[in-house]
Amino acid sequence: MSSSSEWIPLEWPASWKDPALLKHLDAGPFNCLLLPPDASPDLRAAAEKKFACPTVAWQKAEEADWQKGDLIAIKDGVWPDLSMKESAGDAQAGPTGAPWLDANGWLIQMARCRAPGKTIWIRSDPPEHAERLTPDHYVLALSEASAYGARRPLWLAPAHADALSRGVGAAVNTWDRIVKAARWQEEHRNWAQWTPFARLLIISDFSGPNAYHASEVLNLSARRSLSFRVAEPGRFAAADLGGIKAALYVDAQPMPAPVAAPLQKFVESGGLLLCMKGPGAAIRNARPSRETHPRFDLFECGKGRVAVSKTEWEDQYVLAQDAHLLMSRRNDAVRLFNAGSLMLYHTASPDGKTWAVQLLNYTRFAPAHSVSVQTWQAVKSARFLTPEGGTAVLEIHRDTGQYEVYLPRFSVYAAVELELTNHA
Repeated sequence: MSSSSEWIPLEWPASWKDPALLKHLDAGPFNCLLLPPDASPDLRAAAEKKFACPTVAWQKAEEADWQKGDLIAIKDGVWPDLSMKESAGDAQAGPTGAPWLDANGWLIQMARCRAPGKTIWIRSDPPEHAERLTPDHYVLALSEASAYGARRPLWLAPAHADALSRGVGAAVNTWDRIVKAARWQEEHRNWAQWTPFARLLIISDFSGPNAYHASEVLNLSARRSLSFRVAEPGRFAAADLGGIKAALYVDAQPMPAPVAAPLQKFVESGGLLLCMKGPGAAIRNARPSRETHPRFDLFECGKGRVAVSKTEWEDQYVLAQDAHLLMSRRNDAVRLFNAGSLMLYHTASPDGKTWAVQLLNYTRFAPAHSVSVQTWQAVKSARFLTPEGGTAVLEIHRDTGQYEVYLPRFSVYAAVELELTNHA
């Protein structure tokens, strides 16, 4: 049997009792079936001849054993979509009110940090009104997981599975679209295995009293298109700070010595550290700065700065915003203009010569306005890629030291591959 890293999973519909329905998988990339517990011996025997059919131990993220096994299967993700939650009599406003993006990228990034080198799967409860799902819903769910380096087992709504089993034309067309997108994602999977390109490092153990704050900071930083990398104090190394301009130490507990020492050097060399008072006490030779901030006491240390929160973290959205502004948006490796409900994930090739900026559109409708990607890095060439439209070469516009490309319209997923003039 192939290893879990090679499995491309599909949840076998409970209504598919006939082994002959395995024919639908002949043209697709799926090589792993999650069979229902009541699968008949005939179905199981036929499936096991051609597919891996593992029993998967699904876990909630907060209860996951990150060290056990080669496969980490997280069951409490969300169905990716533009959320329009309704609540009786409750006003919803601000950055956490409806409409909101239900997205899993931050969770996958956290999981890959906590279980380095392991295979990550993610799933969620079915969405409400699953019978209303369109092909774009399925493509978004698969593309989101793939973009961040995980996999999501393909799940079909019962109505769609039933229609496909009967050969209904619309269901067959939906299936063909799903298969095409899944195959395309596998062909371009190397992007998500590249190193996340970010200037912000978010450090937390993501457990106990720190779990909520740290998770929300990741979630809301991603929502701001603020690229980040993730590190845990227990396995922290100076190499984690490579290319980083700012480190946000989320946890309230005193900073462990193996973390404090490299962060001390990082700040003295010109970096920015954001933290609460307890962890901040580990940084030596910090002098009060002449700068002021409404929520942080600012200090100078060597060539760098320390921003110590005046209170415990209260609003994670404001914290993500403050981290972004204190670090300075000049350190954004790429900027997305007219982003709307787009989210990006930016990775760099091992040799640093190519960037991949993967874009997910949670509205599932092509924007009416022009969307562009801008970077300070000199760009030699730019390609626009989608599962539906193939590849297009983009014209590069240069203005005041910035390089910008204008994106064609797309409804669900696209990637911009940038070939750099110099090593980034």
